[in-house]
Amino acid sequence: MNAKRYAGIDLGQRFHQVAVVDGEGRSVVRSFRIGRGRSGVERLIEGCEADGEALAVSIEATANYWNELVGMLRQRGCTVYLISPKKGHDLRRFYAAHTKTDVTDAEALARMPLIDHSLKPVWVAPPATATLLRLCRLRWKYRCEIANLKRRLSMYSDLVVPGIGAVMPLRYSKSARVFLRRYLSPPRARRLGRSRLVAALSRAAWGKFSDEKAEQLWQCIENAPNFGWSCEDISLEADVQVNTLEALECQVERLDQRIAELYSEVDPEQRLLCIAGLGEFLAAAITAHIGDARRFESTKQLISYAGLDPRVKHTAGQTKPGQVLSKSGSPFLRAWSYLGASCARRYDPQLRAYYEGMRARGKHYNVAVCATAARLLERCHELMLT
Repeated sequence: MNAKRYAGIDLGQRFHQVAVVDGEGRSVVRSFRIGRGRSGVERLIEGCEADGEALAVSIEATANYWNELVGMLRQRGCTVYLISPKKGHDLRRFYAAHTKTDVTDAEALARMPLIDHSLKPVWVAPPATATLLRLCRLRWKYRCEIANLKRRLSMYSDLVVPGIGAVMPLRYSKSARVFLRRYLSPPRARRLGRSRLVAALSRAAWGKFSDEKAEQLWQCIENAPNFGWSCEDISLEADVQVNTLEALECQVERLDQRIAELYSEVDPEQRLLCIAGLGEFLAAAITAHIGDARRFESTKQLISYAGLDPRVKHTAGQTKPGQVLSKSGSPFLRAWSYLGASCARRYDPQLRAYYEGMRARGKHYNVAVCATAARLLERCHELMLT
């Protein structure tokens, strides 16, 4: 380490707390606060009194506030380290077990490079890659919200009209959404009558609403319990949830279009699409998260970055096998790799053979898929290095 001064920054929404130490971990200036934006970086350089000296800055990866500092600090010639919150928390407890302040957090971060020599300077993604990653994360969050909305709608419709799930398993087809919006309330459906209800749903389904399904649906409506709830309130609750669902689906479509454009820009060859079963979104998301594959010296580092590496428990010359995953890396990359492995193992011969071998040895489904996800990341790393 060639730096002569080390600064630790505890990030906040309104201001950031800074502590500065020398090469022996001793405080050289009094801890101070800096504001957000460019003025904050100017105050940081001034407060560190490091003009002409090498400065290493450790920033905790809190929310996304670190993004505003990394680029400007690197332009100033500073070495920047991004510290996981868990590491910073553990070191702060070592120095001050019963004290938790912004100053103690900043001092612990400042000393981190002096203790953890495995730290590497933060890698800054090119603008297109960074944007692709943000959009993929946003799309993933929206898809999770859509899944939660669908579960809530399923539970609500089964409560109001028991057995509706067996009659209309495709809850989110056009006819199903028409029923949820207008006729989920049993009293309203009974007032409308069987023939007019079937006619409305048949029009929404382009005539593909069979007589058998219509009879089963009407039996469910006739058998529905009377909760004494207002028909308008039942319809309102269902209609609001369906509207929210369709709005989120519309935003996902917009994101998909932009993600496809950015993926073509980031990786014109779209190398990960050659993995059968991975799909366009997962290929783009994993590509964006890996970024420059050369920053990982080996596939093991990438697997560890995703948190798919097992914990190590070695004592008295013995290693205890069967440890759980570390889960210390990116939760998004871990989730995308898991989902990608669960799909690709059905189509890719090598991944399928590996998965089936794990299952034949008696491994649980989740264990087998996580191990297959690690192999998938190995394949992705090799492809992105070519």
